[in-house]
Amino acid sequence: MEAIYAVGSDRVAMPVWVTDYESFRRWLHSAAFPQEGKVCFINGRVWVDLSMEEFSSHNVLRAEIGAVLHVLVKQTKFGRFVPEGMRYGHLGTELSTEPDGMVFSHEALHAGSVRFVGGETGMQTELVGSPEIVIEIVSESSEAKDTEWTMSAYFDAEIAEYWVFDVRDEDDLRFDIFKRGKKEFVAVKKPGGWVKSAFLGKSFRLTQTEGDDGNPDFTLNVR
Repeated sequence: MEAIYAVGSDRVAMPVWVTDYESFRRWLHSAAFPQEGKVCFINGRVWVDLSMEEFSSHNVLRAEIGAVLHVLVKQTKFGRFVPEGMRYGHLGTELSTEPDGMVFSHEALHAGSVRFVGGETGMQTELVGSPEIVIEIVSESSEAKDTEWTMSAYFDAEIAEYWVFDVRDEDDLRFDIFKRGKKEFVAVKKPGGWVKSAFLGKSFRLTQTEGDDGNPDFTLNVR
């Protein structure tokens, strides 16, 4: 089984019996699966990222996204916001990732479009199926994955909207919502910097200011 290591020379001890998606999932739901870093199965290959997370360009932004979307989907009774740390899998396309966030509707859960599964480490440790929204925040180590590999993989997994944030350059904040086209995701137009989610029925715009500690503060505006 081919493994791609995103950064450095660190290695994950992948069992020799992990040779395909089915065996990867057995490893995933065992107590032996790595608890640190991200180990994903994308396009028939294992992708490993053991890099430390950047506070100012990743952690702070993820907290803002989670705070806004959690409150929004709760108030509108749309469904659930799932923060980073939850495994996502699509069995039909042999995909396994750990996104920076997901949103699924109550309707999708009741219809069986998404469901929770687990293994040795818990009963609800993986969301499988096709949630309406998947979110990724681009980092230095994940740029190719987030903008190429998973973009095509999430499309094949019938994700309705793919949200991509990239704030590594403070002079060029990037936030795009991609919707499904005929063969691939296409970017939703952003008049005045606002981009609308068809599923949440709201428009969003990302802005940045300087916090009291000198680090950036991000605001995900909603209207």
